[in-house]
Amino acid sequence: MTRRPLFAPFAGWLIKHDWAPRVIAGAYDSKSPEQRRRIVTENPHSYLGVTRSREDLEYGDDATDEDLLRRGAETLTTILEAEAFEPTGYPTMYAYRLTAGEHTQIGVVGAMDIAGYTDGRILTHENVRPARAKLLGDHLHWVGATSSPVSLTYRTDPVVQEVLHDVTVAIKPDVDHYVEGVRHQVWTLTAEDSATIADQLADTVIYVTDGHHRSAAALAGAALKPEATQFQRTLAVLFPDDALHVDPFHRRCMDAEGRTPDEIIAAFAEVAQVRPAETMAGALPQEKGQVGVYIRGRWWRLTLAPVDQPGALAHLDVERVRRDLITGVLGIDELAANSGIDYVPDPAGIDEVTRRCDLDGTVGLFLYPTSVAEIMAVAEVHELMPPKSSYVAPKPRSGIFLRILGSGATEHLEPS
Repeated sequence: MTRRPLFAPFAGWLIKHDWAPRVIAGAYDSKSPEQRRRIVTENPHSYLGVTRSREDLEYGDDATDEDLLRRGAETLTTILEAEAFEPTGYPTMYAYRLTAGEHTQIGVVGAMDIAGYTDGRILTHENVRPARAKLLGDHLHWVGATSSPVSLTYRTDPVVQEVLHDVTVAIKPDVDHYVEGVRHQVWTLTAEDSATIADQLADTVIYVTDGHHRSAAALAGAALKPEATQFQRTLAVLFPDDALHVDPFHRRCMDAEGRTPDEIIAAFAEVAQVRPAETMAGALPQEKGQVGVYIRGRWWRLTLAPVDQPGALAHLDVERVRRDLITGVLGIDELAANSGIDYVPDPAGIDEVTRRCDLDGTVGLFLYPTSVAEIMAVAEVHELMPPKSSYVAPKPRSGIFLRILGSGATEHLEPS
């Protein structure tokens, strides 16, 4: 049987210039639930209102999953009725450039064949929470559109990069907007350029860098409507591996035994080398194998014990922290559906982590970033990292692209 092309053009929609400030969502993970609730309340056109999750609910709001899905669909209807998006009108791919300070990366946006998850063309590396994946899969049918592309990487292909570079210097971008200090630019590719890229990527192995739950949701959504061809693909963006920048996700975790800071540190000292730090700078990790610890106004730096286990996963800091510190000492199963662990990406700020820790006396764990090479190595041997093992930044934003699925809130529209 002939396999479908891995990346294909789609008849997408792009945000209009005047609507970009109101619709494009900021970085979801870098905001607290309170911040996200305030944005959605103050701005009914924010795409955060489409993708809201249970943790975004006000205290005392006993909304069901169905209520959440209905609210997301209603928000998308509001956005569509405002005509905030402009349909491209024909199948194509898009060049997508992100610029943050001195860092620039350019990738291609297309409709990715979800069969790649099972035939070896798409490799994943993180565990997912089944309940979250199911909710997102149901979301596809209720909302009937995708705007948050799965982010992937691949070993740089000069042909693809040349096509993308040439279009960005030849024509004016269709979208050019700053979101929280990051410049987002989009160019619509010609049919010829789209075909060149599709052919070049046909047999390429690609790696998910951000969007494991969206990947699982795409598979779950397709299973609900196996006869609907539009659900056999998902919105995705592909960046070359040598262009990516990875930040760590820090952890905020309770101690299952409710011990004092000194008792927790004494327990850490049984599995790692512990050194008190006078300041935050003295505690934060400077190299692989180091972990910063914050508890109730005090700082320490831990050096993890040498690894005597085989495999790419066993040597990752995020796995060693999960196994030796979070499970081994704090007594929390990070892989459980409701572990209670709070993940805060590095760009949100160290102060944000310590602020949250001070609210309830939880333990802050500050990690050294996982590298792109480590991500790819784990994926290649089909091992799975803990959730939130890496934060690839800058991130694509929701509310720039729209792929119509012709279901729920978009059942009156032609699928893309």
